Amino acid sequence: ITGLQGLEELVRVSPSRHWNFVEVNVTLEELREMRAHHVSHLLYPLQTVLDDSIGCAIWFAARGRGRVSNHPEENQPGNSYSTPAKVLLVGMGADEQLAGYSRHRGKFNTGGWKGLLEEVEMEVARISSRNLGRDDRIISDHGRESRFPFLDEDVVSYLSSLPIQYKANLTLPRGVGEKLLLRVAARELGLSTAAVLPKRAIQFGSRIAKMENTTEKASDRCSRLLTH
Repeated sequence: ITGLQGLEELVRVSPSRHWNFVEVNVTLEELREMRAHHVSHLLYPLQTVLDDSIGCAIWFAARGRGRVSNHPEENQPGNSYSTPAKVLLVGMGADEQLAGYSRHRGKFNTGGWKGLLEEVEMEVARISSRNLGRDDRIISDHGRESRFPFLDEDVVSYLSSLPIQYKANLTLPRGVGEKLLLRVAARELGLSTAAVLPKRAIQFGSRIAKMENTTEKASDRCSRLLTH
């Protein structure tokens, strides 16, 4: 639903552009098959439930195979579509730099601005080893290249120069205070609906986290990865 709302807003802001919204639906059987043959070794040495959920969601999204819902004429026989795109824009880095995760709010509540700043600095410092290698390997498996606009050197340098209070204000409600600077920029660009949407993690937004064991914690070692 959030994706379709985003599509409506993009069409409104840029009506002359041709937008394809590719719906990707995956069965449990296909999820398990592709994890065993592709995702598990691409994730290694990462082995947590969180890495499994995010890795699988990105792998299927990067494959770009599904159904174009807003332009049915784009679909091939069998009502299917495969994107010809060779480059993918990935939003990695926005949450880390602009305090977008729920744990940032928890750190702010216990440690104030100083605690929040320390958490953000720690996450930015480890993002290359914690996230980027994983996501690049996953996307490259489809012969596509990833681009990370929020991790452009100039963007990172600029955001690092700003006081943390300019980037987020966690005294404000969820959906407003986190990534505040980005939300203001989105509103200025005409994306007024997206500017006030609460963050929804990819593993929950894609519902991939609910397809198997729903009692696991994100930090648990994922038994489904360890068996391959």
